[in-house]
Amino acid sequence: MAGTPAGTLAVRVADLQFPGRGTVTAAGTAPLTGEMTAFCRPVVTAPAFVRRDGTVLADAWLPDLVRLGELEAHLGDGVIEAIVDKALRNGRLRPRERRRLLSYPLVIRLVIAMTLLPGASYAETARVLAGLLADIPFTLDWHVPTGKAVTEWRLLIPAEVTEEIFRHAAGPLIGDDEPSAVILAGMPVDAADGMLVNLADTPGNRAYFGTTGTADGASPFPQLRIVALTARAGRAILAAAMGTASEGEQTLLKDLAGKRPELFRHRVTCFDRNFPGHDLITAVLDAEGHVIARARDGIALPSLDGPDRGWLPDGSRMSWLNAPSGRKEDRLPVRVTEHSAVLPGPDGAGGVSEACTLITTLLDHEAVPAGEVQEAYLTRWSASETTFGEDKSTITGAGNRTSGPVLRSGCPQLVLQEAWAWLTGTQLTRASAAAALRSEYAAARALRRRDAAPVTADEESFTAARRHAVRSMETSQVTATSTLGQLAAAAESAARAELHTPNIPGRQRHSGRKQKARPKFPHTSATKQTFTGKLQVIVYAPGRC
Repeated sequence: MAGTPAGTLAVRVADLQFPGRGTVTAAGTAPLTGEMTAFCRPVVTAPAFVRRDGTVLADAWLPDLVRLGELEAHLGDGVIEAIVDKALRNGRLRPRERRRLLSYPLVIRLVIAMTLLPGASYAETARVLAGLLADIPFTLDWHVPTGKAVTEWRLLIPAEVTEEIFRHAAGPLIGDDEPSAVILAGMPVDAADGMLVNLADTPGNRAYFGTTGTADGASPFPQLRIVALTARAGRAILAAAMGTASEGEQTLLKDLAGKRPELFRHRVTCFDRNFPGHDLITAVLDAEGHVIARARDGIALPSLDGPDRGWLPDGSRMSWLNAPSGRKEDRLPVRVTEHSAVLPGPDGAGGVSEACTLITTLLDHEAVPAGEVQEAYLTRWSASETTFGEDKSTITGAGNRTSGPVLRSGCPQLVLQEAWAWLTGTQLTRASAAAALRSEYAAARALRRRDAAPVTADEESFTAARRHAVRSMETSQVTATSTLGQLAAAAESAARAELHTPNIPGRQRHSGRKQKARPKFPHTSATKQTFTGKLQVIVYAPGRC
């Protein structure tokens, strides 16, 4: 016939064959040249349920199958389900016996996806997250839930659950020896900084989080304070702490260093001028780490006694920070280096010179000269400020409340839940971008460069990576039946049995070449992932072939 009606195509797994690279055929031989052929992509596998009239349904429940697309692969197979199960055992979550439109894992994924879709409502986010699965005929019918239903489910999930998911996602994304990393004295260089995030202006948020900038609390928005430790390598978020607008950044970071000293051990952390303090630097030193920080005006950095006044051959000098106790024996020795930074003039022309004073706990001027200290500090901007800017770009105009970045939740519990989900989503987006650096496409791109330099994390677009992540949700490239562990197990099982199993394309960060291919010059294809299932493959065939 001339065409094939749009709809769902159901094919038995046993009938699928893999005759060659990039194609899968069903029920017999491959089509001949010129034959009308329906080209479809597998969406999910599930047991078949056949009605008396011959209608074939998928005997499954959509909330069990939904995943975060490409991002789920970097979070880990079944991580969200495992954390939810743990919360159910500990009593932090209330058991829900009936299979409804929503489940705890689905709602958590919806909140993460929501933070990457600032203009989308709950219903629109749910439709994106369900992707092609929403068009599959299931025995348990599913439709997009209302915003009220999503809110009721969100209220059942404590912020500690999404915080635990963030901790699982947080951490380095690329190696400390890769091009975008910075090493000083054999230690990786990180950055710590804080940011204020606007919240929905509700009485609950204003009373709990407070505001900044006005003495009477009349600021346009209540604000959440976040302090994050970020790696220069790949702009990964290593850890974060949250508090109200009135809580100090130094206090939050000092508590983080006390609770998780392994984050600072054998690493150099760069601070802005708001952070340097005796207690905070001592906490980092106790964690076996080191500090480079800009000193703000008013901090006393006395010269040493003696003829040289503490000056060193590299132009730096020795000094100390006074202790809160006031005792000399509690003083904190530091090395001071100063340089002039040229800033743009008020009219954009010319420049204004400003003195920049840095202090560091790296006291050996021969091992770490002053110039290297200054260069390492300059990476703080790209490590923390650029990371914060990328994060805030995902929530700009969220909920249609403002043109600026804002978290849309209306009560403190949901704000914290959303904030941890937001940091999780942006961290996973950068993980997806970092994974592209290890692909064959990144290697091929390096070969096309004049200097053959490898692609670095600094060259990747966060916005492009975020858009790709959203597209991977919509097209359901990763579902519960195509997660990494099951794909690998299926490939190994198929190899042992000498069976052909179908493939689905993996992440395609860099598109293949579009030129006409000849037999000796095949097109470069994406990395393949083996797709398998139980009894039946459900395939969505949009449009006419």
